[in-house]
Amino acid sequence: QPLEAATAATAAGSAGSHSDAGSAAARPWSLWASVGRLSQRGWLVVVPLLVGVAVPFVIPLLDFEYIEGLQTLLPRGDPLTETFLEVQDHFGVSQIFPNTIVVLPPNPGDVTSRGWLNASCHAMKFMAANVTEVMRAHGREAGDASLQNFAMKASDFSGLMIQGGICTSLLISLLENPLAKKYGDFLVNGFSNEDRTATKVRVKTTLDPFSTVGQKWIAAVRDAMAASEVWVSDPSFPGDTTVLGEMHLTGMAQEQMDGAADTFASLPRVIGATLLIVMAVLGSAFRSAVVPLRAVLCLSWMLLVTFGLGVLVYQHGVLQSLGIRPFLTSPDPPAHHAMYWMTPCIAFSILVGLGLDYDVFFM
Repeated sequence: QPLEAATAATAAGSAGSHSDAGSAAARPWSLWASVGRLSQRGWLVVVPLLVGVAVPFVIPLLDFEYIEGLQTLLPRGDPLTETFLEVQDHFGVSQIFPNTIVVLPPNPGDVTSRGWLNASCHAMKFMAANVTEVMRAHGREAGDASLQNFAMKASDFSGLMIQGGICTSLLISLLENPLAKKYGDFLVNGFSNEDRTATKVRVKTTLDPFSTVGQKWIAAVRDAMAASEVWVSDPSFPGDTTVLGEMHLTGMAQEQMDGAADTFASLPRVIGATLLIVMAVLGSAFRSAVVPLRAVLCLSWMLLVTFGLGVLVYQHGVLQSLGIRPFLTSPDPPAHHAMYWMTPCIAFSILVGLGLDYDVFFM
């Protein structure tokens, strides 16, 4: 009897296991499991298809441009934002966020030297003409009529050596007279430091220095400054030169432009390090070489498509016809449209986190 009972139990267990196996085999595949199964079997078709889908999004990335500034960070429609924009429209961006050239002459007494002041004044006039030529060339390349008529004037500079486009070297030298020295010191101290080792020049512009065009203007001014640090008063006499010293263009727009440039220069290294960490973590967790490689390829594809779509929407305005306010580009000419410079940097970490989280979840 015990032998018969054991035999019956074994038979029942075998039947039960066969029944469970049959029910498992009959259980239907889920949607994601079916998609994954098909993609693995037909990878020779899926991979070229994904590459083809990514191409229309990768091409716009070649035209990626960014802007800086405070306006993008302000709450849209808020009364304070509207007040700020109204003040900016009436007085100009350069009045709210001034641009300043800091000049460091080679000798402390140069800021009151008639020869140095006269040479630096003519250098400012040269810089205005040089920047005008460069910006008009940008306008012709971009087909921007407003830039083609751009003009930077000598009166846009306001400093110890130039006022209203007129050189003031003679006036400054006259103020060194003992009878007028008090007023001369007051004027000089307003444009230079206490030791008179540096002087500042305010620079006006009708352009928004935070825009893409403003970035070109900043680059043009910096190039013109570099070409003017040693001023040749008469090209026919190369030996007749005046060393003006170092020049630096400062301001909030310049600080953001340099910060953005440094950030984007470091971004490829950050992306590479992030993907290497992803591969190391997934490789050690799943003990596989295929899983981390597939995850990195999928993340790269997702990043390219997402950022390409962002350029299409917010720079090229492909969804403007929907009339949805967040999808509307600025009223500036199309050549001026761009994303805020922090957006791709912040979005990268979020996208990698979401993509990797769901990738591991599905596995």
